[in-house]
Amino acid sequence: MRTSGFSVKKYTFSTIITLIAMLAVPVKGALAEDSLLISQQAQQYLEKQYQISQPMARTIVKVKPLAKTLERRHCNEPITITHAPSRANRISAKAICHQPAWTIYLSATVEQWLPIVLTSRALRKGTILGDSDIYLKAFDIKRITSTYFTNPGELIGRELKRSIAANQVISPSQVEKKLLVRKGDVVYIQANKGPMSVRVTGTAQQDGSLGEQISVINNRSGKRVYAYVKSQGVVSVNGR
Repeated sequence: MRTSGFSVKKYTFSTIITLIAMLAVPVKGALAEDSLLISQQAQQYLEKQYQISQPMARTIVKVKPLAKTLERRHCNEPITITHAPSRANRISAKAICHQPAWTIYLSATVEQWLPIVLTSRALRKGTILGDSDIYLKAFDIKRITSTYFTNPGELIGRELKRSIAANQVISPSQVEKKLLVRKGDVVYIQANKGPMSVRVTGTAQQDGSLGEQISVINNRSGKRVYAYVKSQGVVSVNGR
């Protein structure tokens, strides 16, 4: 009987240990899954926030995995993710739980790829920018500290204030408008119709740089027309 009682106790103790081990497995898995869900939720939140700020950019967010010591956090209600906007490519966010109350800080990197204007060749100070001087290339703008242009048309006709090497980002501080027509200047108004070309004189009512549309008074008819600046002292009613 003693042997039988000892065997029963041994069997019971062994069964309890086995049950505990079996129950521990899904709990650990669930806790690990919680940490993964926190990272995924943070990534989705950050992607949405940065896509709103730069809708034309290709946004890539990579959230750093949580430390092993934080895998045992559990929350009984939806977790809130917050983030302070930043121009840096390395950022931090907070995962906040209110029941029970805790906060986890997450680290992430953000890339935002956007086509911006670069110089196609080395350009000297005083160069009037044209189509052949610039081109678009996708850049991670989170790594660019200066301001930049995304529309090449904004640079056409502008003058470089200093020399720039090839394949460089052009910032607004490096260029200025080169006025080819000033208000009050007598200019040629050019009009083309098929093979025919007509030129009459006019008086500019506004300053204008290459490609800009300005108001001009036709000196012969006295009528106001709107024409595009083509070159020094020449405007065209037929467009740029």
